[in-house]
Amino acid sequence: MRRLFPIASLMVFLAWGAFGQAAKGPSAFEVASVRLNKTGRRGGSMDFSKGGERFTATNMPLGALILIAYNVTVRQLSGPGAGLSEKYDVAAKAEHAVKPDEMLRMLQALLADRFKLVVRRETREVPVWALTIGKGGPKLHQSDPPESEAATPRTPSHAGGTEARSGHLVFKDESMPDFAWALSRTAGTGDRVVVDHTGLKGNYDFELTFERDSGPVGADVRDLEGSPIFSALQEQLGLKLESKKAPVEFLIIEHVEQPSEN
Repeated sequence: MRRLFPIASLMVFLAWGAFGQAAKGPSAFEVASVRLNKTGRRGGSMDFSKGGERFTATNMPLGALILIAYNVTVRQLSGPGAGLSEKYDVAAKAEHAVKPDEMLRMLQALLADRFKLVVRRETREVPVWALTIGKGGPKLHQSDPPESEAATPRTPSHAGGTEARSGHLVFKDESMPDFAWALSRTAGTGDRVVVDHTGLKGNYDFELTFERDSGPVGADVRDLEGSPIFSALQEQLGLKLESKKAPVEFLIIEHVEQPSEN
């Protein structure tokens, strides 16, 4: 499988579970603007409004927008990489407040309209890291309130944790599926997707501190299992990653173009 671009570079901008399922709701944003960002600045941001009406992105690579729209990690994405590192500013507004899965379908429709994006979904049985409960049980503090007042789709800032310093992640109001998604973006887990097998419901507040390592793609499983993040999960959170095989959905890009004018 050919990756879009190196995982390390995309993780700067990213990087939530299953793909959005078909359901009733708006099919397109009421208004939307897509503009090439020519500032040359490093870093970027994206955000779904709490009211469920707006999506904004500033200086974000097209590849990152695709990952967010289709709810996948970089390890689940393949296809032609030309143009996917180009950065854009996006401002889009729905006619009225919508649910997270509806917002994602509207973002998918925007990418199809402006970038002529065509994708194909494919499920494969592949090696994964299963996030499970370790010996002694979980060491997690349930959030108060346990669930967000207004659910929004996953973004790096929403589900990836905030980093107070290198190797120190702070999670607030985090679900276990979102945490598994965040772990899939760390180099220490190699090239495998992390899936939630904890069975834990609700949202939690916790921190995770570990020594960063490269976790090279293709590294031996035994080498990865000895990496700092594996021991940190067990010692600090009472969780562990187990090597298993599981069905994973992949997204294959079949066609993409430079965006049409606004």
